[in-house]
Parts: sequence; C-alpha cells; structure tokens
Amino acid sequence: MHIVLMLFLVISSCALTENVSILLGGPVFLLGLACFNLGSDKWREKQEGLIILLGLICLVLVFIGNFFNW
Repeated sequence: MHIVLMLFLVISSCALTENVSILLGGPVFLLGLACFNLGSDKWREKQEGLIILLGLICLVLVFIGNFFNW
C-alpha cells in the first residue's frame, strides 16, 4: 500500500526534522514523496479505492459511535 508507506515516511521525516536534523528528515521526506510513483496505474487506483472504502467505513463507525455515546 503505497499510501500508507508514503504517510509513514512523511510523518517520520517530520519527526526526524524536528527532533534530530533536517539533513536526516529531508531525504526521508523526499523518499516518502517518491512513493507516488510506485506500482502501475491500475494497481495504484485499486489501492486508492481500498483506502477510500476504509475511510468511509470508519466515518460511518464514528457517526454510529457518537449516536450511541460510545
């Protein structure tokens, strides 16, 4: 899942930049942005559809949880 890998690398690069150095966080950030080019177009579209479906399911669960005060 290139989206999850990209998010992990970008978030960890922000932490590295803030806590260690921009010399360490910068290349990790660029590596995270390079994840946009992983796989074929059809594979990326399939993965993005899966992430959108997962997000919509989580949104419905949040509304149900708020309705029942969980």
